[in-house]
Amino acid sequence: MSAPLYDRLAGYAVKNRISFAMPGHKNGRGLKKDLLSLDVTELDQTENLHNAGEYVKKARDMLSGLYGSDKSYILTGGSTAAVQTMICSAVSNGGTLLAGSDCHMSVINTCALLGIKIKFFPKSVNSFNIPESTGTLKKYLDEDIDAVIVTSPNYYGICSDIAVLADECHEKNIPLLVDEAHGAHFIADSSFPDTAVKYADAVCQSAHKTLNAMNGAAYLHVNGARVNRDRLESALRMFQSSSPSYVIAASADIARDELESGNSWKRTAELCGKLRMRLSGIGVRVLKNDDITRIVINFADYNISGFEMSGILCSAGIDIEMADLFNIVLIVTPSNNSEDIDKLFKILSMTVKNTAKVQNSRPLIAPPYCDEILFPQKAFFAFQERIPLVSARGRVSCSTVVPYPPGVPVIYMGELIGKEHIEYIDMIQNAGGQIDGIDNGIIAVVK
Repeated sequence: MSAPLYDRLAGYAVKNRISFAMPGHKNGRGLKKDLLSLDVTELDQTENLHNAGEYVKKARDMLSGLYGSDKSYILTGGSTAAVQTMICSAVSNGGTLLAGSDCHMSVINTCALLGIKIKFFPKSVNSFNIPESTGTLKKYLDEDIDAVIVTSPNYYGICSDIAVLADECHEKNIPLLVDEAHGAHFIADSSFPDTAVKYADAVCQSAHKTLNAMNGAAYLHVNGARVNRDRLESALRMFQSSSPSYVIAASADIARDELESGNSWKRTAELCGKLRMRLSGIGVRVLKNDDITRIVINFADYNISGFEMSGILCSAGIDIEMADLFNIVLIVTPSNNSEDIDKLFKILSMTVKNTAKVQNSRPLIAPPYCDEILFPQKAFFAFQERIPLVSARGRVSCSTVVPYPPGVPVIYMGELIGKEHIEYIDMIQNAGGQIDGIDNGIIAVVK
């Protein structure tokens, strides 16, 4: 008898690898050890997350008190469930959502589920080939826009000025939704930016990404009356399992308590500041971003890609969060220690020392920008056929095609596929990147 998935994970666990990836508890280091016994269902002696009693209400109130929201919720379906709920509460069927071109694929999928049109505003890239923060939205806030969703911070730790964006949206009585999945820890210390909860109408956070919570743990915060609260409550029940995991919910509650009671993030921020200085000293560029604990290291000056560097670290027993053509991304949390950082630095230093520099700067390659107003549901339910991507130029995609991580689409569901999409995806795959939404070079298109 065999349980292949369990066997694979158990084999990984005994290797005691160093993690600079999510979840924030770093392979169990930061977790309480008695969580498995909490795997129960809705009983008289427990409670129901969807029909809150005394203890669920108290946990929600404490979460709301920490972040300063009008109301907060603990979710067990990750920020995806929260994104679905936010959009559902702010945009009606047939309405239009304005989103950044660097939005997460869950935004597109939610619009397909709910019959919502989506319009994009462009994001420029910086010298690291990374999307920059969102500037003013004034020229995109047309009368047909029902809500706006912004990703802040992005996967690379770059934040937008949510206070300014909120003012612009609220001037037109448009709700601002913020995907702050990677910023649940911002409340912990003054080293970090303000949480978007201070300004936006609804904000989601993935507690598992940076805090000591299990995968799937998330928070949803709501302010004001611009989102439909009744619909939000209904959406929470609709998009989450009717049997939520109390293990995940309890870990989210513990993570909130740890944020309130400890100062470990200050030490982590100091460790990251020292690491940044050490990395600069060996001749690699480190992104100056808003989240000091999100370390982005650029290898554009060397004859090595981010994907190749990720492979070298993996072989040395170090897991990182993600890589792209030019960069690697590390998530550092209080569950990491100085020994982890020393080993990471040693491998990086040796690799850089033994890698030749490029003769000419490698060109920046921004992903194609979608300037269409899409109705993803129409493509999702259309009659489809599956064809090679190389033959799909001029066809309408029924898939959202995504390098993962970071989960930002290259081709959106309902978008016309162009030559630039095919070339960009081919380049990512040839460099070693993983692409979701195509299967062995085959993509679903409208028949």
